[in-house]
Amino acid sequence: MSGDPVVIQGDRVRLVPPPDIGFARMTEAWVNDPFTRHLIGGPAYQMSLASREDFVRPRLTPSFDGVYLVIEVIDTPEPVIIGAIELRKITPEHRSAEVGILVGDRAYQGRGYGTDAMRALCRFAFEEMDLRRIHLGVMEFNARAIRSYEQVGFVVEGRLRQDTYLGGHYYDSFVMGLLREDFETAERARRQAG
Repeated sequence: MSGDPVVIQGDRVRLVPPPDIGFARMTEAWVNDPFTRHLIGGPAYQMSLASREDFVRPRLTPSFDGVYLVIEVIDTPEPVIIGAIELRKITPEHRSAEVGILVGDRAYQGRGYGTDAMRALCRFAFEEMDLRRIHLGVMEFNARAIRSYEQVGFVVEGRLRQDTYLGGHYYDSFVMGLLREDFETAERARRQAG
C-alpha cells in the first residue's frame, strides 16, 4: 500500500515510525532515569523536554540519512511502546551505517525485546537496504547490551580508552561491528538452536 508507514516486524516486537512529537515526552522520562542514563553513557544532568523535542523532531520526517523507529512489544494483549532504535549515518557509497537503541521502559529491559528489535532492524538493513556493515558503540560495563549485540552477530572491533566520564570515573567503550555474513551466520545458528 502506497503511503503506509514502514513497519519492520520482529518475532516479539515491531518497529514503527514515532507517532508525533509527543513521543519526546516518553523518551524524556527514559533518558532521565539515572540507571538508564548511566547505561547509555548519557549526561550527568537531567534533559529537558525541549531538548528531547529537538532530538525527536528531525527524526519524524523520513530521510536518506537515517531511520528512527519506535519499538512496540507485540506479545502483550495490547502493543506497548518500550523504546526506540535508530539506523543513522547511512553511507550508501560504503553500504554502512551506525545503529543506536534504547529500551527505556525498565520493565522490559533484559527480557530479549531489545535483541529482537536489533535483529529485525539489522535484517531490514541488510536485506532491504543492501547494507554491508553496521556498527555501534557500547559502554564497557553494559554487559547485558554486549551479550545482546553478540547474539545478533556483532563482534568487538575496538576499545576507546577512557572516552566517557561518569560519576567521577572514566570508562572505556567498545566499538562493535556486524557484517552481513556475521548476521547470516548468527541467524543460521539461532534457527538451528530452536
